[in-house]
Amino acid sequence: MVLDPGHHRPAAPPAAPPAAGLQRLLELAQRLDTRGPRYTSYPTVPVWRDLDPRALGSALGAVTQAARPVAIYVHLPFCAIRCLYCGCNSFITHSEGRIERYARALETEVDRVADALGGAVPHSVLHLGGGTPTHLPPALLAPLLDQLLRRFPVQGGGAADGLAPGVERSVEVDPRACTDEHLELFAARGFRRISIGVQDVDEAVQQAVRRIQPMSMLRDFVRRARSAGFTAVNIDLIYGLPRQTPETWRASLAAVLDLDPDRLACFGYAHLPERIAHQRAIDAETLPGPDTRIEMLLEAQRFLCEHGYEAVGMDHFAKSDDELSRARRDGRLWRNFMGYTPHRKLELLGLGCSAISELREVFAQNESAPEKYNEMLAAGRSPVVRGHLLDADDRYRKALINDLMCNLEIRPDVVAAAEGLPVPDAVARALEGLAPFANEGMLERTRDGWRVTSLGQLFLRNIAMPFDRYLPEQGGTNFSRTV
Repeated sequence: MVLDPGHHRPAAPPAAPPAAGLQRLLELAQRLDTRGPRYTSYPTVPVWRDLDPRALGSALGAVTQAARPVAIYVHLPFCAIRCLYCGCNSFITHSEGRIERYARALETEVDRVADALGGAVPHSVLHLGGGTPTHLPPALLAPLLDQLLRRFPVQGGGAADGLAPGVERSVEVDPRACTDEHLELFAARGFRRISIGVQDVDEAVQQAVRRIQPMSMLRDFVRRARSAGFTAVNIDLIYGLPRQTPETWRASLAAVLDLDPDRLACFGYAHLPERIAHQRAIDAETLPGPDTRIEMLLEAQRFLCEHGYEAVGMDHFAKSDDELSRARRDGRLWRNFMGYTPHRKLELLGLGCSAISELREVFAQNESAPEKYNEMLAAGRSPVVRGHLLDADDRYRKALINDLMCNLEIRPDVVAAAEGLPVPDAVARALEGLAPFANEGMLERTRDGWRVTSLGQLFLRNIAMPFDRYLPEQGGTNFSRTV
């Protein structure tokens, strides 16, 4: 459902770097720099509490009744080497037995969820994330994928290779741990989008974060992936890493452009050594300062927008003919735990340890530790350990914040009409607090509310925070910095 059905205005031009001078940007960044949520979800994960697994069962029943395709995320948590910047739920192992036990437990969960859905719900999106999904050998991946495709078939059955219209299958890979056999296995099962964790191509930066992958390796890997049948390449980059400078960052952007990616993500590194033990191995003295981080973010925006990409949401870029860019222009971009998506309000099933299911009225997260997850399934128990039941106020604010983070709009009445819910009084009061952002040139008035400017796009998290009813209760939560 498009949020503004029937009369969505033409989208603004692709966001380019703000015209404000660098000094003013730095002053704003210093003034607005605080800790806050990334709003990958609303309500955010720190709000969630213990959840009765029966709540997920009820929500799955509603999915079956709706008879709509779902998105499926599968978490494969194991890696061969620890990258020091990593904040994912990942585990280093070289034990084939440990990996196999996890794969078997995952197969059990697939069957149980499919049974709960009555085997009647197909998928339109399937994504494998990690960890490093290709740390699993092909001999374990093949039966797992075949089971997924059998238990969650595409609408109408689809072609033998799964290439039904509107179906997308994607996988995250580490090019150091992805063989030709892996590529052929995925391609034969209809996977056409591959997401590569590059982060940075500078040798000193790679040494500092313990992820060594020369540019020659990356070029060869992308060539092999395209030859195997992958038609879409995503690349992840991170700014704010140790030993990065504006000069090395520019060189990395130029080098990555030679790989001709369809989409890029430029994430800001979140240094949280108090929460993530392995980040303590990073020398904080080698991290770029706040001013340098802003400079690198602006350079990424400038460089990519000058080379045929459009800014999408908060930290993503896509070619102008990519479905993400079209969704942004149409005002139907959405965001879930798999990232930005053109599939608006698609309900998400999360399978595997720490995976999150995002259904209309519930978030449900599985146990994070692989062995505990295995034990729970072996004992016949649900692996769900926490989550959140969304009330009407949550659903309204979730839609409002998602519209802001995705489509750069604050449209209270449009959201109310689309959700069939009134504008909460507290949201109406929060809208009155947007004047300071407008006075700084971050927001401009529209007939429906407010539109975020290119300057405001740098401060999306700050603009979203007034609409978060739970934030005042989370003073002890150690969020990453908003800028």
